Amino acid sequence: MIPGYPKETFFVPDGIYLLSHSVGCLPVSTEKHLSDSFFRPWANSGGHAWTNWLDNINAFTQALAQLFNSNAQNFCPQVNLSSALTKILFSLPTPTHRNKVVFSARDFPSIGTVLQKYCKTLELEPVMIPQDRNLADPQTWSDFLDEEVSIALITHVVSNTGQKLPIRDIVQLCRDRTITSIVDIAQSAGIIPVDLSHWQADFVIGSCVKWLCGGPGAGYLWVSDNNIHECQPDDIGWFSHKDPMSLTMNNFEYAPDARRFTGGTPSVIPFTLATESIKLMHSAGIEHIHSHNKKLLSRLASQLNVNSPCQPNERGGTFVVSFSNNQKALQTLTSAGVHCDLRSEGLRLSPHLYNSASDIDTLAELINPLLGKRR
Repeated sequence: MIPGYPKETFFVPDGIYLLSHSVGCLPVSTEKHLSDSFFRPWANSGGHAWTNWLDNINAFTQALAQLFNSNAQNFCPQVNLSSALTKILFSLPTPTHRNKVVFSARDFPSIGTVLQKYCKTLELEPVMIPQDRNLADPQTWSDFLDEEVSIALITHVVSNTGQKLPIRDIVQLCRDRTITSIVDIAQSAGIIPVDLSHWQADFVIGSCVKWLCGGPGAGYLWVSDNNIHECQPDDIGWFSHKDPMSLTMNNFEYAPDARRFTGGTPSVIPFTLATESIKLMHSAGIEHIHSHNKKLLSRLASQLNVNSPCQPNERGGTFVVSFSNNQKALQTLTSAGVHCDLRSEGLRLSPHLYNSASDIDTLAELINPLLGKRR
């Protein structure tokens, strides 16, 4: 545990919860925050609650700005990553002389699907870095980022392996070669320190449902100051206008900041809920959370056959563990009260700030009998 943030700070299911890469546990304070910030204004004010609700949206982007070392006006709330990516791609000028879009076979499938749809629509060439290439090696990216590439999608932490990529180095390659960079931080936000001012990417997409413990529906996109004015989103609405209350059918003008990606009336509850958890994580300190996670994973590293990098600087917050019979291992752990899941590479185990050394020791005791059956 992290001092000042006991397990009781969250609603944690019985057993050993290691699914934070999927859904983070609900902070106890969130229920009251949602009641005070959303339901009470509605009950007391009816339609006048919109003043409070819009303040909640602004609080969400301000919380993201504090967490990621940026400015609130560079963030726009989104429903999910796929929607955010779609909005970004179709807001960009149509590539003319550069007809390739680069991404990885290890990206989250939904992301790859969006990219390939974009390429098909604009008759561009999707270029997928194969699974056998080391994504953490900048040379891999250098090999694929040639003069015909217009856009590169880079995943900070790979979902199925836990591998962490050197984003700053890869983004610099993109900048040097005039390639638009889009970074996916879904599996790093809340567990790995992210400094957007240091990265200097063109776009970033993320969500709050995983390590940020903010629940589903609170996604976001970030756009750099250098890119915002060239973006003309297709999916617009009155909240994309520079002054929503003065919009008519004949006077649309994009908002001067990331709000142009908003579209129509925003869903307030997911962002109100997530703001409380973002503030909680920021208060605990992502550096402290990351350090705690590394210490817990290090207790396992020497004992397990993992498909995740063993060096702490090469991995995110998840170990992916492989056994000769992964399904049986999952059943054994689940029966013992361990909350984890199985993907193609193996079992995913993700300790967070509500996990303890005792959790890891118990986990090791459960896994040790299975070690003789590993690959």
